[in-house]
Amino acid sequence: MISEQSQTRKHQNTWIFQGNPDDFKIDQYISENNEIWWSLNQQHFLDQISEGDLVYIWRSDGKKRGTGGIIARGIVNGEPSLNISPSKYWLKKPDENEKFHIPITVENHLINENYIRRTALKVHPKLNDLLILRMANNTNYLVNDEHAKLLHKLWEKYIKLHTKQIRRDELKDTVRNDLEADKAQFDSYYKDGETKSYYGNRYERKAKNRLRAIEIHGTTCAVCGFNFEEVYGENGKDFIEIHHKNPLSTLEAAIEIDPRTDLVPVCSNCHRMLHRDRENVLSVEELRVMIKRKVFI
Repeated sequence: MISEQSQTRKHQNTWIFQGNPDDFKIDQYISENNEIWWSLNQQHFLDQISEGDLVYIWRSDGKKRGTGGIIARGIVNGEPSLNISPSKYWLKKPDENEKFHIPITVENHLINENYIRRTALKVHPKLNDLLILRMANNTNYLVNDEHAKLLHKLWEKYIKLHTKQIRRDELKDTVRNDLEADKAQFDSYYKDGETKSYYGNRYERKAKNRLRAIEIHGTTCAVCGFNFEEVYGENGKDFIEIHHKNPLSTLEAAIEIDPRTDLVPVCSNCHRMLHRDRENVLSVEELRVMIKRKVFI
């Protein structure tokens, strides 16, 4: 998101600042620092750069063809300054004599993720004529208003996808840990319904089906509305049990499960009540009716 400072400014310029990974450890510099300085090699822009301007950091291809593109976004947080000491991240000693540097606060980055590649921009219907795509030797590029709006939308899209992937990865870890903590009930990694022999027949449940069910249905009990995170806080985040509408113990062979139609999230109490009579497993609707009857008696 754009900071409050940039939102309140009447006019805001947008820039692309480029760095060469063969000369400078750009990935490490950005990932290790929230506050950075960038060289202003195009000195004629000095009077046009102001606090609150947006800056997209562009990593050039260097010697790795096809890897260039926008990897970070930040905001100018102060006035340009002369002769900042050469950074420890330089691979080659730069010419820093009488050169202004721009202070930038990094808002977010996609260094090791799906960043906006040069190759993607070259086929973009409107961003394919960005100046940096036509003249790649500069360090500092002023982006026109039309391109700035498009870049903003594109960057937000990439950040949203990145955030969604992080969330999915976290949820995968949670599901994996929950399954490991409850092996007596959930022995994963095979087709749902596949029989395993331990002290009796137990039926495998795929971790990916549990993950998908949570993504589709959420973590609130479909019977009583209980939510572990609301009651237990962070310790209950993402926790819920997953109920198979068709009991796996009644299956004679492995089947493929559709998490959207075959699985439903339920709290531990409701799950036990659904399965209390093994010969007559209740449906979610039946148990929900029982609870309502009890409430209104």
